[in-house]
Amino acid sequence: MAQGFEICDANGKMQFNGDMLTYALRVSGTTYVEDRKVGNTCPTSFLIPTSQTYPNALIVIGGGNGYAAASAGIWGSTGQKIYGTNGAPAGTPFTYYIFEKSNTIPASGFGLEVRNAANEITFSTNQRVMRVLNLLSGNTVDGEQVVTYGGRQLAFCQGAWAGHRISGEKSYYGDGGGGPTSPDQDTGGGNSYSSWQNDGKIYGGLVADSGQTVRTRMVSWDDVQIGPGPDTDQPPDFYIPLNMFVVDVTGVPVGQQFY
Repeated sequence: MAQGFEICDANGKMQFNGDMLTYALRVSGTTYVEDRKVGNTCPTSFLIPTSQTYPNALIVIGGGNGYAAASAGIWGSTGQKIYGTNGAPAGTPFTYYIFEKSNTIPASGFGLEVRNAANEITFSTNQRVMRVLNLLSGNTVDGEQVVTYGGRQLAFCQGAWAGHRISGEKSYYGDGGGGPTSPDQDTGGGNSYSSWQNDGKIYGGLVADSGQTVRTRMVSWDDVQIGPGPDTDQPPDFYIPLNMFVVDVTGVPVGQQFY
């Protein structure tokens, strides 16, 4: 027998259980792209103001005038979260929404409040909860994913850094008089030199179609030529899959502290 407070959709799929914490909107605002390089080949980026104040929060990103943004970690000692862009010029606006776990919601004494066995608030009608419409996941290098919800304003939430590094095919340079930059040898061995093109991307997303569409996208991070130099083994390739929520922010005010 079901116990406590539950909400299910028309198909009987559970949408909310009173024992589970939700995420409530703490603050929203606008941030702007700056000529701040991150990685080796990502020329512009933006910071999420006050994100260091809420270190366990989920950050939702919208706007961007069609440019993509990808999580690039924490900026220096500031504690602020930083996002690289796919060439967005300085001054490009992105909107942000900072959501925290519902057990940070202050008691209001009115409206509907649901609490779990630990007496923590799991839902309150006085706050805006995160409305997740979809999950886009996988290695973006294998192909972009896109979803559209007509008539809604969408944003995306990337929980962690994602991306890949792939070593390109080696080019060998001979040791027989040509020196380390003369391509006179096709295979390694001896005292040969080598170089290759590194493919380094971070994964993120963009908002398009007047806010109705979210698409995954790769952002340049470490697309550099390695060498020529003494021939060594290439580092192993790696792939860290993207996991990104598509979030409905229709009607949510921007530039407001909610609690």
